Amino acid sequence: IFGGGAPVLNQIALPINWEGTNTNYTVTDFGGTASALNADPINASNTVLKTDKTVSAQTWGGTTLSTASGLASAIPFSAGNTIISVKVYSPNAGIVVRLKAEDHTNNTITVETDVNTTVANAWETLTFDFANQASGTAAINFANTYDMLSIFYNFGVDGATAGLKTYYCDDVMFGIP
Repeated sequence: IFGGGAPVLNQIALPINWEGTNTNYTVTDFGGTASALNADPINASNTVLKTDKTVSAQTWGGTTLSTASGLASAIPFSAGNTIISVKVYSPNAGIVVRLKAEDHTNNTITVETDVNTTVANAWETLTFDFANQASGTAAINFANTYDMLSIFYNFGVDGATAGLKTYYCDDVMFGIP
């Protein structure tokens, strides 16, 4: 018996490093962003996710780090275990990066948190503590399922104000590396 077609790829799961050959790294852009796997701007042998926040981007433009099916398993949040870290490369220091966790089956179940970048044109690991939710957003509820992550660069600033900006992320992981 002969098989055909493309191989079946595994659903994306934490940690995300964009290096696997058997993982579906499809992401979902919204609000005026455009993302693709790309070479690291510092180390060309490393694959990362590049996101352009275009001049037509909304203040809430971002990228879901998966398809609409979310992550392969729920993020194991619990009391005292509320951190996700992400390596980010930003063209500007002092911008807000928001990370949002949600239930892929119910977009009203969410928790969001913000971190400001501190360097420009260099990698830094941002630590997102979901126990400290962003102002005006829901608090984490450990009874909920959170199995989808979205990242928002320069949150609250539209593309017409900021201009085209390119951001990169890598090594998305539960906890502190």
